Amino acid sequence: MSVSTVNALANTASLSPTLAANEKVLQLRQTGQTVLHMGFGQAPFSVHPRLLAALQAHASNNEYLPVAGLPELQSAILQHHAKLLDIEPNDYDVLIAPGSKLILYVSQLAIEGDLLLPTPSWVSYAPQAELLGQTAIPVSTTLSDAGLQIDPGTLDQAVREAQQSGLNPTKLLINFPSNPTGMVFPEQNLVAIASWCRQNNITLISDEIYGRLTFSGRYQSALPFYPEGTILTTGLSKGLSLGGWRFGLGLIPKAKTGLIDRLRFIASETWSCVASPIQYAALEAYSDHADVEEFIEQSTLIHQIVNTYIAKRLNDSGIPCALPQGGFYTWPDFTAFAKDDMQTSEQLAAYLLDHHSLVSLPGTCFGETPSLLKLRLSGCDYDGDAALVT
Repeated sequence: MSVSTVNALANTASLSPTLAANEKVLQLRQTGQTVLHMGFGQAPFSVHPRLLAALQAHASNNEYLPVAGLPELQSAILQHHAKLLDIEPNDYDVLIAPGSKLILYVSQLAIEGDLLLPTPSWVSYAPQAELLGQTAIPVSTTLSDAGLQIDPGTLDQAVREAQQSGLNPTKLLINFPSNPTGMVFPEQNLVAIASWCRQNNITLISDEIYGRLTFSGRYQSALPFYPEGTILTTGLSKGLSLGGWRFGLGLIPKAKTGLIDRLRFIASETWSCVASPIQYAALEAYSDHADVEEFIEQSTLIHQIVNTYIAKRLNDSGIPCALPQGGFYTWPDFTAFAKDDMQTSEQLAAYLLDHHSLVSLPGTCFGETPSLLKLRLSGCDYDGDAALVT
């Protein structure tokens, strides 16, 4: 097939930067090289025994299941989040997918208009918008030890400038604990963001895939502050170290009349359903078993110890880095160390790989200015199972 026949919306030859970094590491390790892998957010713990047993017990289940998920799984998901977030479960529908990445994609597809996207942000948000023929409109954020914040005035300005350019911003996508910064929005800022969205009739898409990994132990969600207009996405990948199982979900507000029907239609014409054995295992994950909850708490503590240590060592070395508040990332700023032959974060990442066998992701992957020498470091390259037993 010649390049001229490729849809322009898909006319790129590059993988997602995170997946590309992971494949690079696999290639290097296959040649015998020792590499410190800080470029990919894959939690290092084994599958919880209860979930593994459920998967094995249902391995023979080969039937198609409902598009939106097993009814008992949907019910468990709603009850779990009602308890976790203090919300009314009857106000939401559930859609499950092979990873929350797809929930994010189809949510953008189902809601017409362009996307307001805080920067820095996860590598796949903007490309998803581009694949849909939409525009990701950057919104600046501030980062301090208090957390990540968005000024409603900045949102106003972003909307004005976008509309003057002929764009139609209708959605705001936030993520916390943040990939790449490891920071959360303070509650008062979440309230302000939610209030701004309500006043401006903006749908809030809240990617809370790292929510259970909040170091304070308190999962702060955007959903209670804007229940009628927030789509919450999450899944099993981060809190339960099940990235390869590809299980994600969305809580869809019933107040968004017809939205769940559009999403189910899209799902029915694309992935059909999540693999049957995975759904039965997910049912155990969302049934609030004490041993599963303890596993999440213990692994979160290990993430906190490891990534706080990384941030402190960076700061002690004169490299500014906010102490992470959740997840497993740090966001150091090496700008003060720029040299004539190292003026961009891409050059810095390449130097660390070539000279120190350290894989990282440059800030530009997350929408950061190239001349700011920021890197996202993932603190996951260790034996998680050994850490759990010590």
